[in-house]
Amino acid sequence: MDFSNVVVQEDLADTDGDLAAVTNSEGSSPKAVPTIWSEVMRFLTNPHKPMILALSRPDPKKNLTTLIKAFGECRPLRELANLTLIMGNRDDIDEMSGGNASVLITVLKLIDKYDLYGQVAFPKHHKQSDVPDIYRLAGKTKGVFINPAVIEPFGLTLIEAAAHGLPMVATKNGGPVDIHRALNNGLLVDPHDQQAIADALLKLVSEKNLWQECRRNGLKNIHLFSWPEHCRTYLTRVAACRMRHPQWQTDTPADELAAEDSLNDSLKDVLDMSLRLSIDGDKTSLNDRTSLNEQKTSLNESSDDVVKHVMSRMNRRQDDVAAGPRDSSADVAASGKYPVLRRRRKLFVVALDCYDGRGLPEKKMVQTIQEILKAVKLDAQIARFSGFALSTAMPMYELVEFLKWGNLKVGDFDALICSSGSEVYYPGAYVVEGGGKLCPDPDYATHIDYRWGSDGLKKTIWKLMNTPEGGGAKSGSFSCAVEEDAKSSNSHCLSYSIKDLTKAKKVDDMRQKLRMRGLRCHLMYCRNSTRMQVVPLLASRSQALRYLFVRWRLNVANMYVILGETGDTDYEEMISGAHKTIILKDIVSKGSEELLRTTGSYLRDDIVPGDSPLVAHAKGGAKAEEIINIIRQLSKAG
Repeated sequence: MDFSNVVVQEDLADTDGDLAAVTNSEGSSPKAVPTIWSEVMRFLTNPHKPMILALSRPDPKKNLTTLIKAFGECRPLRELANLTLIMGNRDDIDEMSGGNASVLITVLKLIDKYDLYGQVAFPKHHKQSDVPDIYRLAGKTKGVFINPAVIEPFGLTLIEAAAHGLPMVATKNGGPVDIHRALNNGLLVDPHDQQAIADALLKLVSEKNLWQECRRNGLKNIHLFSWPEHCRTYLTRVAACRMRHPQWQTDTPADELAAEDSLNDSLKDVLDMSLRLSIDGDKTSLNDRTSLNEQKTSLNESSDDVVKHVMSRMNRRQDDVAAGPRDSSADVAASGKYPVLRRRRKLFVVALDCYDGRGLPEKKMVQTIQEILKAVKLDAQIARFSGFALSTAMPMYELVEFLKWGNLKVGDFDALICSSGSEVYYPGAYVVEGGGKLCPDPDYATHIDYRWGSDGLKKTIWKLMNTPEGGGAKSGSFSCAVEEDAKSSNSHCLSYSIKDLTKAKKVDDMRQKLRMRGLRCHLMYCRNSTRMQVVPLLASRSQALRYLFVRWRLNVANMYVILGETGDTDYEEMISGAHKTIILKDIVSKGSEELLRTTGSYLRDDIVPGDSPLVAHAKGGAKAEEIINIIRQLSKAG
């Protein structure tokens, strides 16, 4: 809402005659007033008395009958004020819904019971554009706005009334509590306490100083409910919140290459640069607070030594350029604590799902990977700052065996996304000392652990997959559709072998049943429909790419995902997005997509872009030269 035009006016003098001055002049016809004012005032014997205004539909929850009882049974209040009820629009009470008609009939009976004729206004019609005029009329009479609802989720009318200078009496149940805390422009009451409602209204109507104070507070604080203020408050709260996931430090060492690039341009800030590049070449986290003495030592360091150090780094870089693209194994050896991935400008992600009928990787998958590696190295400019990643449904131990079988080195890849995106490995980083065994990224594991309850999920999946529809089969008469594959499972991936494909349930069907049980996860069939894997909601092969972008600041637009024409049931998620996609035809003979959708579900065209400049196709068995030409073409797409 926009309250920029609301200003705090000076305290008004007694305005009992103010309404009379507006509505008619001495010896002349009434001045032009809003039509709704005339509609309201025709009910009232003395329209100049303060108006108690209630604006709501005639719903039992709005508690209008208690308001009328409070007004009718409090003689001092009846003598001081009028009551105006704006209860929607009606033509014939008999044509209204049962609940609304019942409330209106009760209102009329109570008006008659307490003989409130001339003191209560209840017009039959009003337009939306009349509402501001109704508030203004109540303000002219020094009236009060009341919301006596049994419970009010928010209370928009209270804010509208405050913007027109009306103090409020409101229910203490629900949103009005927060509104009152912000505006401090009235009183809160128990909606079931008839006497408390009458006392609060009488207090505001009779005590002019209190009325003026509440009016002034409402006008002064109403901006707290404007859109700019709401956005400011929201963003402030978000900024103050602790990050739930991810919890890693965002000040890991910056890209050395980016720092070195600036050195060739100018040496004017050599001394400043020495503050963030230590002499031994190692960088420390900004979270590590150095002592005052260490800072002084750094500042007092000889500028000559700093220049020599920087020049030696530049010379090493020039030697690297002359030597051409470095072998990735050298990167792995030098990567140390942090993955080489953070230094890459382009990332080629191979996500081919080439498996035989037993779920084992096919030989053509190896051949294609070799051609892709060879293709990138054909362009020295691209190769220098490019890295490779493998994204697969295979667990880490199987992937390592596959690479050895295909004469590929683990060090050829900067990242390995395994078990359908449940684990991310970086060859050369996160290695167990002594054994040389790779460990999964602990930050990614923490990130995807959100709402992951593998124990309860495991029992539910087993029951859903191995129980026939209807559950009428006797024990032993129904063969299990899946069998747990403990060896391929990990802490964030439940892996199953498909024993009977005809009994396997579709992903859409399983997803719906799991959600009905409050279990949120990603279930997918993979490896030519021979496996089923369940990973956390925040994990998948596509979301792992997003994690690499967030964690290591890899530009998604510089990612190239290489796929077949079909694949696992999460295959489609890998196609669309801001990254580039290369689809190799005739590489994947059969995928698992037939187990994805149920009848009437969304179609592939709803997810996969039909004609996108970011998607290119290549024929099966494409050689390195053809692949690099496609990569160059996609690079121009932006």
